[in-house]
Amino acid sequence: MTAVSSGTAVSSGAFATHTCGDYDVCPVVTAPPYRENSYVIRHRPSGSIAIVDPGDGAEDILAAAEMLGGDVRAILLTHAHPDHIAGLEAVAAATGAPVLAHADEQPIIDAAPQWGQMLLGRPLAVPAVQTYTGEPELTAVGQARAIATPGHTPGGVCYLFDGVAFTGDSLFMRGIGRSDFPGGNGPALNASITRFLAIVPPGTLLFSGHGPAWRAEEARRWWQASAGL
Repeated sequence: MTAVSSGTAVSSGAFATHTCGDYDVCPVVTAPPYRENSYVIRHRPSGSIAIVDPGDGAEDILAAAEMLGGDVRAILLTHAHPDHIAGLEAVAAATGAPVLAHADEQPIIDAAPQWGQMLLGRPLAVPAVQTYTGEPELTAVGQARAIATPGHTPGGVCYLFDGVAFTGDSLFMRGIGRSDFPGGNGPALNASITRFLAIVPPGTLLFSGHGPAWRAEEARRWWQASAGL
């Protein structure tokens, strides 16, 4: 793997890797029709790895983790819609890493078998999930913070590392998540995005659940213009 400037992607085998400060981030675009972005993030100083939202492509996700090298210490869920957890059972079994999600997401986690059948054509088995409340600091892979962004789902979160954040389906490049699914709340999502963009430092690279990455300052300008905030 070749080191590159912050936020720049370099191809390493089948995967492109972004170097952002102390972190290497490898996006893995999972199976159609949803083409969800899963992420493997490695903290270079410690060699520890987190996997964010392992969707329907467990073999590719595990291959990306093997390519980066290191120890998978955590699996982080921004939310528990089926396209974001279709590979969770296999990834958790292969790595033995704990699965972390916000406690308010429990109703969506509990509904995963039914949602999987409806949206993916098969029920999803969900391994044990360790839930947290509030916005804790997470130290398994460097230093990260969970920022609550309810609205797309009740327990949706973004994960903010130094120089990089994972926004799930709360915030995309020039777009926001749907709020018409069970548990969604449009006004809450708008408030979540406003608050998140006020917290995230300029220069942070935002990786979303679908589509390309973009910078926090670009997202803030777009949000202020589109929402009049």
